Amino acid sequence: MQEYRRQIAYLYAYEHGRQVKNTGFVKAEVRGDRCRLGIYLKSFCRSGEEPGKAYIYFYHGKQTVGIYLGDLKKQDGVLQWQGVLDPENIQDKGIRFPDTRGIWIRDAGAQDYIAEWEDEPVDVSRFILYPKGGKKCISCPRLGNCRGSVEHASDRRGKIHEGSYSAGA
Repeated sequence: MQEYRRQIAYLYAYEHGRQVKNTGFVKAEVRGDRCRLGIYLKSFCRSGEEPGKAYIYFYHGKQTVGIYLGDLKKQDGVLQWQGVLDPENIQDKGIRFPDTRGIWIRDAGAQDYIAEWEDEPVDVSRFILYPKGGKKCISCPRLGNCRGSVEHASDRRGKIHEGSYSAGA
């Protein structure tokens, strides 16, 4: 029989680095070589605004590194993202699902929404995107502290990072 694991984590809005209120949930189901992931966020996205980008994150040293999953979509008054991942190699980054810590959503207004698998508060200031330098940057002790390992301001306008692709597509 295939290994089956299911977990649900609550999404919380963070303001000024503090967990403020519950705003939705994330559901993950791992079965064999597939991980189904569903994100459901109650939001006040106005028409014309980008609803936000979803990342799955892991800890590396003192940094919290987000791997791009895709853009949220507004549907039935809720922001959603659904996709299927390889639990042994998320987005071809060499990160396994058991090594991840949760989901991070950043909307166009730089609002953070986080679902931690262990349901603990998170230090939002330590979040960085998966670096353009890939595994070379991840293994570098200067991760997050050099120009080669952080996103550029122009990347926030919809560019996908370092060979990533939307898992929901």
